[in-house]
Amino acid sequence: MTKEELKLLLKIQEIDLEIERVRNRLKKIKEELETLQKDLKFLKGEKEKLLRKKDEFEELRKKLKEEIADAEFQLQRTEERLMAATRDVEYRALLREKAKLEDKILKKSYELDEVEKELEKLSKELEEKIPKIEKEMREIEEEIKDLDFEETLAHNKLHELANKKEDIKKETPEHLVRFYEENKEHFEGLVVVPMEDEACAGCGIKIPSVLLSKIIKENGIEQCPSCGRFVYYKI
Repeated sequence: MTKEELKLLLKIQEIDLEIERVRNRLKKIKEELETLQKDLKFLKGEKEKLLRKKDEFEELRKKLKEEIADAEFQLQRTEERLMAATRDVEYRALLREKAKLEDKILKKSYELDEVEKELEKLSKELEEKIPKIEKEMREIEEEIKDLDFEETLAHNKLHELANKKEDIKKETPEHLVRFYEENKEHFEGLVVVPMEDEACAGCGIKIPSVLLSKIIKENGIEQCPSCGRFVYYKI
């Protein structure tokens, strides 16, 4: 392998390592987005639950007011009939009806009073909680927006790196590209490594003296007899 071929292979390796870093970041972005989407969904649910509770109480208040108004109207009619009653049986029946209506109005009025108290309490709770929830939602939505943008940039970067790698592969001898592609996974992306302290930087095993002399004196590129990586002294 010549120095120029080594440089090309190192460029391919550097691009692949960068591709791996970008892919890892994309994986992390996906996990972060999933977490944020869950948090956002939870906050939306909390907000909807509070607002739904308020709507239910307002609907109940409306219903109670209508029932009270209807009972008061019936009571007025009953009192009018009571004033006009001429028979004792009819009079007693109307008195019982009047008592029932008055009792109904009393009970419904008590229920309405309790609902009004709950609504007042709930309104204060909404005034306190809704702004906080909406603030958190806006912050999460902003984070999601930033991550979406970063994700787009990362995909563009992957596309750019893939094209760049293909261009360099065209300049690199086919047998070297094939060796690199077949072994990069096994070597965890480091197929070509420098020599460090007279050892292969990939596996850490000392280079035999014969190869060591050849690598240093001739500035050569040899395969590590231990792991099989290409080892170089300096470019």
